[in-house]
Amino acid sequence: MNVDLGVCFVFFYGQSSNKSDVVIDNQPVGSGDHLTANDGDKLDASRGNALNEDEDDANEIDSEDEGDPDALDLDDLERSLTPLQVSDTSLQRMSRSESAEIFSKKYVERHQVKSDMLLDEKTKRLNKERRRQLHIQKWQCKTTKSPFKVNLVADNERLDEENRVRMLEQARRVRELERKTKQVKNDIILKALQETSDLDALRREKRVIIEEEKRLKALLDLEKTNSHRKMDMLAAQNAEKRRKQEKIEYRMKQRKDQLHDRDERYKDLLKSKLAL
Repeated sequence: MNVDLGVCFVFFYGQSSNKSDVVIDNQPVGSGDHLTANDGDKLDASRGNALNEDEDDANEIDSEDEGDPDALDLDDLERSLTPLQVSDTSLQRMSRSESAEIFSKKYVERHQVKSDMLLDEKTKRLNKERRRQLHIQKWQCKTTKSPFKVNLVADNERLDEENRVRMLEQARRVRELERKTKQVKNDIILKALQETSDLDALRREKRVIIEEEKRLKALLDLEKTNSHRKMDMLAAQNAEKRRKQEKIEYRMKQRKDQLHDRDERYKDLLKSKLAL
């Protein structure tokens, strides 16, 4: 039975649009499923099979019409009234192929839109990350000399170490100064003892000189009794006295020079030690 193609297509498309599945090679494909490359090949194959079956049906109808003249006239009349005659099976196959083609196009469009959305999202994410890095770099440059970036624990440890080293150095200097002070005191005591011994020696020499003068004076008194030798004794005594006196003066002068030189050396040594 031949039917109008336009009416059947509209009727079938309305029914197929309400359905949620399309059958490809006897396998249902949902409207929301993702089509793959194999599904596209299957769609093309099913479309070719549907066209071949339509041609076979048309050939069968032509052969049947040739056997019956009355039917041929009716068929010619129907062909003149309808632009295209197809069977229900071929119509379903064509509808399936059209639906598969529509789903394939929709899948390609959806894939393209999804790719564009992913690319747009990736671009936005990269721009956001770039702006974030620029913001971080800007604030890092601004806070380069910020006191909040100082490691207070390390700074305190460094200060404690510097204080400890400074205290150790100060204690060492105090000990060294005390040692030098004690050394200077010992030197002063030794010098004082040496000066005391020198004064004792000078005192002993002075006593010897006084005793010698007393002896000479006694001799002079004895010589006074001898008138004939008075002048000779006086001359001898004067000569001896001058000799002794010169000797004593020379020794005293030499001793004073030695003491003066020793005092100068001691003062220089004391100044040099105290200056350290």
